[in-house]
Formats: sequence, structure tokens, C-alpha cells
Amino acid sequence: MKYFIFAGLVSLLIILNVGFYNEVSDGEVNRVFFIKKEPTLRVKFTNIHANDGNYRRVEKLTSEQRQDIIDYCKYRLGIDTEASTQVDIEICAKR
Repeated sequence: MKYFIFAGLVSLLIILNVGFYNEVSDGEVNRVFFIKKEPTLRVKFTNIHANDGNYRRVEKLTSEQRQDIIDYCKYRLGIDTEASTQVDIEICAKR
């Protein structure tokens, strides 16, 4: 019983503090793991800049893409942003 409690606590700590996103390079999908800056139950994140070198234009972002950028910047980089200007998008992409 103690083993299950211990395993559950370790699993919860990992879920709260480790995240990942998928990166495509040369036709291969690689998972990039990282330590989150703030604990959250979300594990899979989206880095919309991981697959190409082009920065997304803020005018062309959907609300879902904008929220993905906000979450990625907050939990991966520790940057609180509204992703409302092109400078905000580029700051998150450069790190």
C-alpha cells in the first residue's frame, strides 16, 4: 500500500512539473521535454515555432494559436504575455 501511495505522489509531481512539445525536423517527430516554470496539470504544449523558422504574424493567429503561445510562454519560459503584439510573439519564439 505504501508503494502505491509513493508511486502516486511521484507521478503527480512529475505531471505537475514536466511538460513536452513535439518538434518536426527532417521528417522525424521529436519530443522535447522541459521543466515547467509553474506547476500545472497540462503536460502537452504546442510550440508553433518549433517546426519552421518563420515567425507567425499576430494578425493571422487564431484564438487557439494565441492561447497556445500564451501557455507555452508562461509554463516553458516563465513569461507572462498576452500575445497581442508581434514583439510578444517574437520574444517567445527566440527563447
